[in-house]
Amino acid sequence: MKKALIITYYWPPAGGPGVQRALKFVKYLPQFGWEPVVLTVQNPDSPNEDVSLLNDIPDGIKVYKTKSLEPFELYKKFTGKKSDSKIPNDIILNKKNVSFKDKIAQWVRLNIFIPDAKIGWKHFAVKKGIEIIKKENIDIIFTTSPPQTVSLIGKKLSKQTGVKWVADFRDPWMEIVYYQNVKRSWLTTKIDYMLEKKVFTSANAIVTISNDMIRMFKEKASNQKFYLIPNGFDNTDFTQNIDNKNENFTIAYTGSISKDRVPHVLFSALNKLIKVDGITNLRFNFAGKYCPEFEEEIKKYNLESISDLRGFVPHKESTQILQNADVLLLVVDNVKNNKGFLTGKLFEYMGTKKPTFAIGPVDGDAHSFLKDSNSGAMVGYTDDDGAYKLLKEMYNNWKEGNNIYTFDVQQFSRQNLTKKLAEVFAETLK
Repeated sequence: MKKALIITYYWPPAGGPGVQRALKFVKYLPQFGWEPVVLTVQNPDSPNEDVSLLNDIPDGIKVYKTKSLEPFELYKKFTGKKSDSKIPNDIILNKKNVSFKDKIAQWVRLNIFIPDAKIGWKHFAVKKGIEIIKKENIDIIFTTSPPQTVSLIGKKLSKQTGVKWVADFRDPWMEIVYYQNVKRSWLTTKIDYMLEKKVFTSANAIVTISNDMIRMFKEKASNQKFYLIPNGFDNTDFTQNIDNKNENFTIAYTGSISKDRVPHVLFSALNKLIKVDGITNLRFNFAGKYCPEFEEEIKKYNLESISDLRGFVPHKESTQILQNADVLLLVVDNVKNNKGFLTGKLFEYMGTKKPTFAIGPVDGDAHSFLKDSNSGAMVGYTDDDGAYKLLKEMYNNWKEGNNIYTFDVQQFSRQNLTKKLAEVFAETLK
């Protein structure tokens, strides 16, 4: 059995969507002739913790962990935050009333740490990676980003050892969503562009999650080999097919809501169903973190009485919330270059076999995946009328017990996607 060194910053017990892709690849690679060896960080600065994900790590998998210089420790001291507080979400969630110290810390985070605040892991990871490659007789290196520092680690290891390297990108580099609403200095941007270019041209192959991201990357590295492996769902996460009908028509969302993800047209549609159609048996269940604008919109449309807002929940509980809903909300970030955004959430939703009410670019990859798999429908960010019609149609289907979606989604199972990755490894080694 050949060996693959899997380099990932996020690893259980860290929680959140960044963990899932690497974890599921590691879980299923042995079925396709590859023994994964994991290199990660000892104490990742992750916003969430989910110890239940440890159960997905196969027995006997070797996991090497190294220390890292984490700037957020300095951030906590500078801003007076508790030492056990989690990574700040000010940048991602665009929080209001950010203190002067927080603004300074954000500027440093965006302009001094290049390509990102995890650069303090690179030295330790490269040193340990060389040891692992020699000790374990590694055949191929696989990195999954963000953080983009992980790609720099893979590049360095491949150059120093001669082992071929496959770089995986769950998100774009320069066009990543949280860089689109903040200002970085021209020098920082220039340096980051150079790092991106070197990574794109140095990797032996690049894997990413959407056709539009491949298009975007090809403009920067036209001679590179690109492979499409989207995110997916794990059949074992959905242990039962929950088919019961709720007393109320229940819409659910789990994850984070930033200013760019506030579902304005959904709230408008819910308000219209209540006021115009007199429909009152409605429910909106949310679990995760959210920006102030999200709660303000709920109040604006008088939806407090039908809304249940709770904080982050473990992955297992999250899937139960989704399975117990009637319709699932998906929002693609309303930013530039978003046609190729394919969040892991979309495929988790497919695994539940519950209809998806999506808001985003109707000419983007997410909408194509929904249509091709017959799993739901998408409306534009300002299409109030379209959102109302779609939501009322979904409500009527629920009320009458009609299921118009076939959920042709098995191609997106984590097992099938890992088979594709194994094929990429084999082709890269030729």
